[in-house]
Amino acid sequence: MSHHGGAPAHYGSVMEIFGLPAHSALAISVAVLGPVGCLVALWYSFRPDHRSFWRWPMLITAVLATASIFGAYFSGEQLLADHPELADDPMVVDHQQYAVRLVLPTVGFFVMASLSALINPRTGALRVAMPILLAGFSLVVLVLVVLAGDADTRSLWETIRDSFDFLN
Repeated sequence: MSHHGGAPAHYGSVMEIFGLPAHSALAISVAVLGPVGCLVALWYSFRPDHRSFWRWPMLITAVLATASIFGAYFSGEQLLADHPELADDPMVVDHQQYAVRLVLPTVGFFVMASLSALINPRTGALRVAMPILLAGFSLVVLVLVVLAGDADTRSLWETIRDSFDFLN
């Protein structure tokens, strides 16, 4: 029941930020922090002379990117659970499939960024192997973030396109 004695109140489980689905804000944070984290990690990987300086910014951006990716993933799952009709949209399905594919590479990216920053190897095989693995995970995460974002944007455009008929 509502607090005012009327119809039952709707206490949905959609996570919200300022009245909007949290997934929207988190998806935007992924679109910004994902590429920034990956590009900083790539810079760290390919510029050994700058690694000591860039290791902490790389770790910070990797943590932020990882948190936003997982936040968007879980809020998207919740959004789909609360609105199952969204699963009928092929673009949403594409977006969800890219998000699922993004989970494991993101874990690898986070692990390699963390280990690289904390160990910061200056000699030996780890000096070569860790940046190569970090670069590989960074590239995979970067591509999947772009593909997931593209599918999301196309789905949104299909939804609101008719509102912009005055442009034609």
